[in-house]
Amino acid sequence: MSNWIRQFLLSGLLGLLRPKHNHRYSLQTKLKAVEAYRSGKYSSPEILNQYNIRNASQLSQWIIQYNMGKLDVAYATRKRVRKMGRKVSFDEKKEIVQWTLDHQRNYQAAAEKYNVSYQRVYSWVHKYSNSQDWQALRDNRGRNKGKEASSEVERLRQRVRELEREKREREVEINFAKKLIEIHNRGVQRPDDIKRFRK
Repeated sequence: MSNWIRQFLLSGLLGLLRPKHNHRYSLQTKLKAVEAYRSGKYSSPEILNQYNIRNASQLSQWIIQYNMGKLDVAYATRKRVRKMGRKVSFDEKKEIVQWTLDHQRNYQAAAEKYNVSYQRVYSWVHKYSNSQDWQALRDNRGRNKGKEASSEVERLRQRVRELEREKREREVEINFAKKLIEIHNRGVQRPDDIKRFRK
């Protein structure tokens, strides 16, 4: 909701419309936004406003890509050596996730403290947060060959849930925009002026 308010204040009702195409940001803008976030001098809302970024999740994605070394590929002049991930036990995953949650989801600090990648910490926290079950952190690779049919059904169910969520979000956006128009129309003095707000 706060994101919609910010977009409305920046661009009016046009800011609430869902764009037909994704907005493209230059690599320079992405790097500046990430560096501003990493400096700790600016809050996320300030960065979103300064660089005209529509959504906080976009900034989060750039931070993840930056930490994985994917944002600076266009400027790279040397080959990056891929760091092999070390084996992490189930109990250690639990410890890492708990520490990260206790420290306001500071993925970077957890990655440095436990000598694992940012992406792995993010993935483990995300898995646990979604299920609220520590078993989600278990490594089940190679054990699901007999579950293709059930996994396909689960994938379809997940897709249905996503579509329902998107539908609810659209309904909230529409109702929010209608309410803003209604509030705006209250200040109109002449009835014939109302027409220009009802589009």
